[in-house]
Amino acid sequence: MLPPPEPPERRYVDFIADSSRWASVVARSGDVIVSTPPKSGTTWTQSILALLIAGDPNVNADVSMKSPWIDMTFRPIEQVLQRIEAQTTRRHFKSHSPLDCLPFWKGVRYITVYRHPIDVHFSFQAHNANIKAEIGGPDKTGSVQEAFHKFLTAQEDHVCLSSIVDHYKSALARDRYENCLRLHYKDMSRDLPKTFGQISDHTGLSHSSDMMAQLIKAAQFENMRANADRFTPSAGQGFWKNDAHFFDSGTSNKWEGKLTKDDLAAYDAEVSKLLSPSERRWLEWGSAAA
Repeated sequence: MLPPPEPPERRYVDFIADSSRWASVVARSGDVIVSTPPKSGTTWTQSILALLIAGDPNVNADVSMKSPWIDMTFRPIEQVLQRIEAQTTRRHFKSHSPLDCLPFWKGVRYITVYRHPIDVHFSFQAHNANIKAEIGGPDKTGSVQEAFHKFLTAQEDHVCLSSIVDHYKSALARDRYENCLRLHYKDMSRDLPKTFGQISDHTGLSHSSDMMAQLIKAAQFENMRANADRFTPSAGQGFWKNDAHFFDSGTSNKWEGKLTKDDLAAYDAEVSKLLSPSERRWLEWGSAAA
């Protein structure tokens, strides 16, 4: 058991999550918390951790059960705690809350991941379309332009532009801590072996070079989609129309051919209010912007 953490600076609540649930978690040294805006590489990072912890390219990542979203209010916190307390290997958990909404343990490793906000938006639209109608979820009506302009102006939606930026700024404020690692989806796509190395170094989870090569191959987008039964959250539980479609395309620049010049100008105006030019470049393009 670790010493008490620094308490959260604020509470994050939306239609599906409540960060105050973290107050019930008893952390262990070496635990890993993956905190990202939705559709920014959360499941990918969780899967990499599952592969590194198991040292097995055929591991059943089963992230919904083995790496639960602590904040999600759909499952009683008592059930979630019972499941994670029974784990005997290294543990990793998921959150979409900004870092300053979470307890901060010095003996825990934190990983944040970001993605171009417009790619997040379009990936989330595909994500919603794959949820079975009887499950419900966010409103799926409206045109591409209507949905995009809601993304630009909404304040309460956990995947709106302001929420993504808020999450990003919370990570920038923690950059000085050695137990915090900030990654970008574009960099992961461009150089997955490097990302594996960064996560391995950050967590101390490592294997032989031959095994690492197998784990990296297993974490490629195409392999995760082909093995959706092992990598898709809630796979086989009737949540998705198609489990494999959780991994929609893995591509960037999803707005091409969908948004007008006026749409992009509106985005430019909004994001420029929220971030400095250098902060914006990294959030959109990762290390390629440096």
